[in-house]
Amino acid sequence: MHSDGTSPTGTPAQQQLSALLSDLVARMPGTEHALLASGDGLRMAFTDMPIDDADGLAAVIAGFVSCARQQFRNYAGRTRQIVVEHDGGYLFVMSPGNHFKDEDAARSVLAVVGTPAAQPGQVGHEMEQFLGRVDEHLVLDARVTAFSGSGR
Repeated sequence: MHSDGTSPTGTPAQQQLSALLSDLVARMPGTEHALLASGDGLRMAFTDMPIDDADGLAAVIAGFVSCARQQFRNYAGRTRQIVVEHDGGYLFVMSPGNHFKDEDAARSVLAVVGTPAAQPGQVGHEMEQFLGRVDEHLVLDARVTAFSGSGR
């Protein structure tokens, strides 16, 4: 159950991804939330946060990744991670990049929200490991649902 009283997102793929994201947060002291979004800013799966907050975070992180891609468009390689440090905590953003072969899945974006007690090195490592383990087909199934509007 999410903090706003709703059930986790509806499809089996979204529920499975949300459970994996919850496990990710549980492994990292000082983290509060995680979210997987499409590259164009639609939430696909998330941990315990209000849906409006998840929608807002999905849009923000997709924008961050888009800005980074634009800035480095003339350079070889990929943007590996974006970290925002604030007095209130951290926002870690990572895109799967080479972990997924499908272009739509590879454009998805993972975010973790942490408190000031979060350990950036551990969070970055765990996010990288998560992206290496998660099944790209789950991500694609969640993306299809996000675009169809049937996931909640």
